[in-house]
Amino acid sequence: MVLIPKKQLKNGFSMPVIGLGTWGMGGWVEKDTSHDESDRKAIRRALDAGINHIDTAERYAEGHAEELVGEVISERERSSVFLVSKVIPEHLSYDDLLHAAENSLRRLRTNYLDLYLIHNPNPAIPITETMRAMDRLVDEGLIRHIGVSTFTVPQFEEAQSAARHPIVANQLHFNLAYRAPEKQGLLDHAKTHDWMFVAFRPIRDVLLLEKKPEILHAMCAKYGKTSAQIAVNWLLQQENVVTIAKCGTKEHLDDVLGALQWKLEEADVHRLRMEFPLPSSLPRPPAPAL
Repeated sequence: MVLIPKKQLKNGFSMPVIGLGTWGMGGWVEKDTSHDESDRKAIRRALDAGINHIDTAERYAEGHAEELVGEVISERERSSVFLVSKVIPEHLSYDDLLHAAENSLRRLRTNYLDLYLIHNPNPAIPITETMRAMDRLVDEGLIRHIGVSTFTVPQFEEAQSAARHPIVANQLHFNLAYRAPEKQGLLDHAKTHDWMFVAFRPIRDVLLLEKKPEILHAMCAKYGKTSAQIAVNWLLQQENVVTIAKCGTKEHLDDVLGALQWKLEEADVHRLRMEFPLPSSLPRPPAPAL
């Protein structure tokens, strides 16, 4: 078992730096039970290996991903798992959100969530109504912390201004090859406004590149690590950044865990930021001060 470190905000909130993503478990958009046993094994394997941060959502496979997670974590001490779920944008009215949270808790076989995220913004529903429901869930102990997902800086600030409790996390697509959130100011905003930047798809875009960039070849050779391990370690060197990855196989899990217990040198973190080739549609972000 690997000891997964945590990152902590100034406000005291902390979470493990690597979590297990469950998108695609139990089906994709619709429920599909044909791979349930292998999905349960993947969740157990991750927990046994030390990954105790599990990320799921009511949207995943019509709630079946939550059911699978609930089955597995019911076998363990609840306090040993950092459990995250998300509410879909269609359920962001006050009553619908409270009902959605109750349903997620039932499927997950638990009486609280460590972190509950708004899966996507919904401009058709007043954010004041949504955050009033989220505040109530915190007040009643059904969720420990409030988070959001795919929120821009203005959307984050509007939501925070409508809430009594702090928004401690924003889940965003971010990796070495996809850096739009950095360009949009979200990485800096996480640092200055004290929230956790939860990066999803930490590896996929990097591995899908038609040709491995020369700088990635160089880093793999220098550190004796795989492309995935370099990519994940680079993410974790960013202040306030943690990540989630779907570790469906033992090989994938081992690859992700291999990103821990060592660090890229600061100069190499900077080199990767500046030299890793980005898609032409995404301007390179400004260089941070070293």
